Amino acid sequence: MLLKISRIFVYVSVFSVLVVMTSTFFPFIGGKDYFFRFSVELSLLFFVLWWAIESGAGDVKARFRDISKKPVFIAVTLFVLAFMLATIFAYDPSAAFWSNYERGEGGFQLLHYYALFVILVMLFDREDDWRRLFKASAIAAALMILYGIFANLGWADNFISPYQGAAPPSGWWQKLIKTRFQGSLGNPAYVAPYLVFSMFYTVYLWITSPSRKKRLVSAGYALLMIFYFFFLLISQTRGALLGLAASIFVFLLWLVIATPSSRKYLVTALFAFVIVFGTLVYFGNSEFVKKIPGGRIFSISFSEQTVNTRLWTWGSAWHAFEDRPILGWGPENFSAAFDKYFDPRHYVPGQDTETWFDRAHNLLFDYLAETGVVGALSYLSIFVVLLLGLFKNAWRERTNDQSLTHKSVQALMFSLPIGYLVQGVAIFEVLPMYLNVFLFWAFGFYYLYGRLTQKNG
Repeated sequence: MLLKISRIFVYVSVFSVLVVMTSTFFPFIGGKDYFFRFSVELSLLFFVLWWAIESGAGDVKARFRDISKKPVFIAVTLFVLAFMLATIFAYDPSAAFWSNYERGEGGFQLLHYYALFVILVMLFDREDDWRRLFKASAIAAALMILYGIFANLGWADNFISPYQGAAPPSGWWQKLIKTRFQGSLGNPAYVAPYLVFSMFYTVYLWITSPSRKKRLVSAGYALLMIFYFFFLLISQTRGALLGLAASIFVFLLWLVIATPSSRKYLVTALFAFVIVFGTLVYFGNSEFVKKIPGGRIFSISFSEQTVNTRLWTWGSAWHAFEDRPILGWGPENFSAAFDKYFDPRHYVPGQDTETWFDRAHNLLFDYLAETGVVGALSYLSIFVVLLLGLFKNAWRERTNDQSLTHKSVQALMFSLPIGYLVQGVAIFEVLPMYLNVFLFWAFGFYYLYGRLTQKNG
């Protein structure tokens, strides 16, 4: 019973993305952090109670000894240690550990992500556990979108609308698509990468469902995918679109290589995808593409002001890294480094320009500036270890008679981290992303080690 309760609070934690506290200065942030931390703490509490009261002698020790030897667990642990060392030796250690009410992503928060990761690898050792968690995450994503729909259309007075302080357009369709969709996350740049993870969960559930051949189940998952994609589109987040495109490309390419019997059809699908996506991007500024809901997302230009400000900020981040190359300035200390190495091109007299950044808006530059080479390399090593493990497993199984489902899951597992790193070129990590990336790392652990142990058992 205690373990069941511990798992329940893990399921509950994924619904933290729905919390919006209008009583706080940053209503889309603080409440989510509190809800997530409390859920993880309760899950950990009931796990410890199970350990103290119900577990057999040496059960937890034996299980932990086993998982602690696995490369993915070691890589994640080393990253967390590097992050905490950067916190201790930060420019402002207090800010690095506790963060602030605007972000909340300091060392204290990271310890909660790590606790969630450990609980997942310790307790979620069956396929059914992960399917339930993915279903809970898919429901949370749908409810996140539903909040945004109600807010945009003005159907709930206490929901925060992107049109607050301005007159909304007329007509429900224009209210929905006229502005960048922010859902219950409060920032369109968070919505898109979060929905990429949601699409991963949905596709996994779809292709591994025992009843996937039933038309009703297949139609349901297909509609959910379209639902997610539409709102990703109207979030108009270009980095996430490129990340999704990279994931789809890698997914199809993997299947082209792994399934010779279907290669003709898969190559056709791959070329069709490249041509359609490339055409939409090439004609991104045309009237036809602009009329597509969220069509702005296909207008990718390196000469835009927002791109220039990111490049200048990356320059400041690089100078900050050169100043403190080993452990960086510390988490949540980028604003101090940015001020020291401020690029005056950010300020244009008489224009409304961004002159303050607390993130480099790039995963690599963020980690280099805030955690130094130790933190950045330890972070990237997780993806390297995971991808190498997936590749080795696929190579080892290449001579087996594998089903298309099995190969599709392999492709899915390999494509998501590639897409995530691609979208990370233009964004930073906050709770909606951190929650899912730690969840994916834990699922990668299960897929590489726990799934095989379960089969052999």
